[in-house]
Amino acid sequence: MRDKLFMKIMCISFLAVVFAGSNSNLFGAESHSAFYKGKVIHFVVGFSPGGGYDTWTRLLASAMEKQLDATVVVKNMPGAGGLIGLNYMSNRAKRDGTAMMISPLGGAQLSQLLDSPGVKYDCRKFNWLIRLTWEPQVVMVSKKSSFKSIEDLKKEDKLIATGPEPTSRAPLATVFAAEAIGLDNLKVVFGYPGSAEQIVAIMRGQAHFYSPSVGTSLRHMDELRPILVIANERVSALPNVPAVTEYQLRPEGKKLFDRIMPLWEVGRSVITTPDVPPDRVKFLREILVKCIDDKEFLKKAQRLKLSPKVLTGDKVENMVMDMMTMPADELKKIKHVVYEKYQ
Repeated sequence: MRDKLFMKIMCISFLAVVFAGSNSNLFGAESHSAFYKGKVIHFVVGFSPGGGYDTWTRLLASAMEKQLDATVVVKNMPGAGGLIGLNYMSNRAKRDGTAMMISPLGGAQLSQLLDSPGVKYDCRKFNWLIRLTWEPQVVMVSKKSSFKSIEDLKKEDKLIATGPEPTSRAPLATVFAAEAIGLDNLKVVFGYPGSAEQIVAIMRGQAHFYSPSVGTSLRHMDELRPILVIANERVSALPNVPAVTEYQLRPEGKKLFDRIMPLWEVGRSVITTPDVPPDRVKFLREILVKCIDDKEFLKKAQRLKLSPKVLTGDKVENMVMDMMTMPADELKKIKHVVYEKYQ
């Protein structure tokens, strides 16, 4: 009799614990939903309007408003290849989960590793919420130009490419591709806040090419011609455009190219500020997955030629932490290519 009574008490206790735990999770989700309801969320874009980051941000902002019953305000803060936006997120934005940004692809980590001027953040302290997508860069020239291939670019006495600043994703891809392929006639001119300004420079003949992402390149096929995918293999969206590895590469340049390319796997990842409570970070990660799974979001993304390639926030965070441990000798070589050789 005692044994039966004891078993009943244990079962009741176990069910109470389970019920309490599930209620706790439920109440936690409800409290975060209540926190965001009616709030204004500031979504920073580190580049000028019209480019890939701006397009992704505005698409995601609409989906987040639906999921959170909040107002998402997109704020363009172009400059220094996204560093102005990152510094804002680190030092001025509210640290309560109401400020977000798509981190500059690869540039956030490398800028910090190379002690770039103007870096006032630590990317290890940001909360990494989700990777929206990742894609390589594409060398694009004006359709009005005579350039049809990399061989044509090599024939120029002085080749000009454009970029926001040395550690932003486009010029990074450009210089390491140049190092591998042998574009020793290349000079990169900086100061362009986004894709729109770089396209204008190319169309006016002020520069020969720039290197947007695949998604951005597809939106500008009317005026620009792709001649190289800066990756190890071709991409399905541009099946007739050769990849870097299809050329004869210089051994040392190939080593550096291979070392830098993993930066691209972090892709276009959404961050929020440091010091946001862990349970709220978890909630935001779940909400962003719901945003990207939404049928309306996916239809709009397809119309904009955007292809989600999602990676969860915890996995992105692990990748970022691993990336911050490059050996000193590699960093020295990278710094020479980024800051000296092609400027």
